[in-house]
Amino acid sequence: MTRTMTTTIAALAALAWLPPSTGTAGAQETTAQEFFERQALEYLQREDTTIEGALEALQREDRASPGPAARILRQVAGYGWWAKPSPRPAAELDAFADRLAEMAADATLPDDVRMEARFALAAAASSKSGHGYGTPYPRAFDLLIEVYEGGYSAALDAIASADPERGPAYVRGVLERSERPLLCPRPYPRDPAPGCEGWRWQDDARDTPWCEAGFILYMDTVWEAMQRMPSERLVSAAGYPRPIPEGLPEHIEDWHRRCR
Repeated sequence: MTRTMTTTIAALAALAWLPPSTGTAGAQETTAQEFFERQALEYLQREDTTIEGALEALQREDRASPGPAARILRQVAGYGWWAKPSPRPAAELDAFADRLAEMAADATLPDDVRMEARFALAAAASSKSGHGYGTPYPRAFDLLIEVYEGGYSAALDAIASADPERGPAYVRGVLERSERPLLCPRPYPRDPAPGCEGWRWQDDARDTPWCEAGFILYMDTVWEAMQRMPSERLVSAAGYPRPIPEGLPEHIEDWHRRCR
């Protein structure tokens, strides 16, 4: 949604919710309110009603959330107060969802466009109240998995957020079937341990599926433990390597040593 459209809608909304007065003037103002509400909805639907407009919106910087791509898959037009059901044929939804998955998987596209495509699929799959407009699109979750398993590692976070049960369960599966990275000293030593020659922590540990899955599953626990750390240790936590918070379960402490 462009800034011009946003400003226009804000002005229309402000006029639309003016309190009506009594008598003939009140009837005229009620008619004006209905007019402005209709105009605002038309502005919002203009972007929602075409797949071409939704694909164009994925490439703009001033995006609204949930964006028109997600609203198409959730079969809703408009936004906020003006959201209205907008049913579409199943074949049209499937073709559009496949196009979004292709965009998310396409390494030749800009990173932010791929990100918006995967976020649109995650929002389309979500049953959370924040994405409660319309109806979740049932294929979105499986498409995100296809994108991730096709090599787009950034889709793992979208999978975790797309479904409150299947998402974390899938991420745990990634953790369990992935190999742990080497536990090499940091910073890189002059005489590395066997197997750690040429080891680069940023590339060889943190970007592994095991570390990425652990980040999604464990960071809330690590953050809570960090809040209990003395202030002087919190200051040093900004350094390198990061100190391990006390009281972590053994498996999370092991993850922290290898990945953080």
